[in-house]
Amino acid sequence: MNLEQIQEKIISDFDFEKVMNILEKLNEEYEKEDLINNVKGLVKMAYLSREMEDVSFSSGHFIINRSYYEGEEVQYDLSFLLEVNANLNYELEKPFETKNINEKEALLKKKLEELLLININANKEENDNYIYEANIQRIERMIEILD
Repeated sequence: MNLEQIQEKIISDFDFEKVMNILEKLNEEYEKEDLINNVKGLVKMAYLSREMEDVSFSSGHFIINRSYYEGEEVQYDLSFLLEVNANLNYELEKPFETKNINEKEALLKKKLEELLLININANKEENDNYIYEANIQRIERMIEILD
């Protein structure tokens, strides 16, 4: 299906009258055409997104999801959302031990640097041994990741 066909199908299947009634009860004034244009834009964003990846976009009270199933079928879902939230923040009795994680990373990096030096020296002694060269590259990559 092309973009216009998908937009038409989603819009024809969606109950905009129900949405308009809900918005009216919430004292939110929208024109139906504005809602339709909003949906068209969402469908277009989902349609133009990278193929074979599930995507989700939202705008105003609408959210569109595009999903692929087993590489054979694509599904578009349009939803009208009203958010009702509750939030709670509080201090932890005991903070996370990030210090221990940082200390472990530093210790691991130090050990890797020692191992790197051992492999560099062994490689020099054995005249460019491929195993040591591979080890050196892997260890250097691990150290980069830790940095």
